[in-house]
Amino acid sequence: MKGLTLLAIGFLAALHASAQTQFVPPRLADGHPDFGGIWMAASLSAAFNVEEHPASYGTPAGPSVIIDPPDGRLPYQPWARAERENRDTPLRGYDDPTAHCFPAGVPRSIYVPTPFQIVQTRDVVATLHERMSWRLISLARTRHLPDSIRLWQGDSLGRWDGDTLVVETTNLNGKTWGNEVGDVFSYAEHVVERFKPVDANTIEYQATVTDPVVYTRPFTIAMPLKRVIGSGDLLEAACHEEDRDLPVLKRIRDMERAKGTNAPAGR
Repeated sequence: MKGLTLLAIGFLAALHASAQTQFVPPRLADGHPDFGGIWMAASLSAAFNVEEHPASYGTPAGPSVIIDPPDGRLPYQPWARAERENRDTPLRGYDDPTAHCFPAGVPRSIYVPTPFQIVQTRDVVATLHERMSWRLISLARTRHLPDSIRLWQGDSLGRWDGDTLVVETTNLNGKTWGNEVGDVFSYAEHVVERFKPVDANTIEYQATVTDPVVYTRPFTIAMPLKRVIGSGDLLEAACHEEDRDLPVLKRIRDMERAKGTNAPAGR
């Protein structure tokens, strides 16, 4: 009995120590965590492919950021996997909407390999992105826009679960790519994100995507977001004016077409 009592005391002491070291985030006047600042996804390889992948020309190797399903693979329907593989070809790079300066969509906007800024008030959280795009997450509205309205960044409603910001996004237009290899989404895409502060410079980010048109089941990705320290203001990249990628992608597409590559014409 004495041994069990000592064990219980030790367990309670460990819990107390853990509680004492739990991170307490800075807060706004309304008592909720302050996410304000400039952030960047720590998993840069996700911008190229969220599944595990080897290095290839212009693409760094990287691990899977998919935590569900456990195998780290996207649960594609066969037709959608075939479309994704077709997009990951020289002929189709020109079709990536971000090459034409459209917003990256959700969740891709979070893990493109550039910083983004979070600006926060009591009623709205805004994410501002370098390539002149943004997303507004309403903390005040409780109903999404009518289903007939479709947006590149969708309609995002946020709520607080303790210190975690939970964001539900609907009304997406189904035209975005999930990354540079061309992961597929449809008009039925529904995303639930969780932003949890774990220390002064880290947000634990998760996104669960449900899209029954494209996938056989929901999937979840996870990665840390790291605060960019000492960078000053967010840079604004004038996408159209400074775009050097699109002419190159067009030349590659035209050369592939000239070879008679058997693939859709794209744009």
